[in-house]
Amino acid sequence: MTESELQKQVAGYLRIALPEGSLFHHSPNEGRKHVAYQVKLKAWGMQPGFPDLVIFCPKTKPIFIELKREKPKGRLSLHQLLIKDIIENLELHYAVCRNLTQVRNFLSNIITLRGGDRFFNLSLANESWRAR
Repeated sequence: MTESELQKQVAGYLRIALPEGSLFHHSPNEGRKHVAYQVKLKAWGMQPGFPDLVIFCPKTKPIFIELKREKPKGRLSLHQLLIKDIIENLELHYAVCRNLTQVRNFLSNIITLRGGDRFFNLSLANESWRAR
């Protein structure tokens, strides 16, 4: 599974499983962009290495998730390691996840997810159906 495919699967799951009143956002800072556009993004405040997802849930500290391909391909860059250290020093929730199961397990230790295994299994089934 590519990182892009994993991102879509996780986003679909979060839309149905996060507690009511929650919000998540994907920071689109991956990939190569024209140099002039990169300069503009940096001026606007884009942070290299910022996690793929930030999740806000009621009565919970912000949650950050970096999605990576299964090893050996998916490794954190130097910028991602620096941002990870900052987030952890702020005592916020942070994880690197390589599949939907890791995302669910990480989140279920912090918040109560809606739908239990029903929504999780539905997300896995939808992904395997699309792969055909």
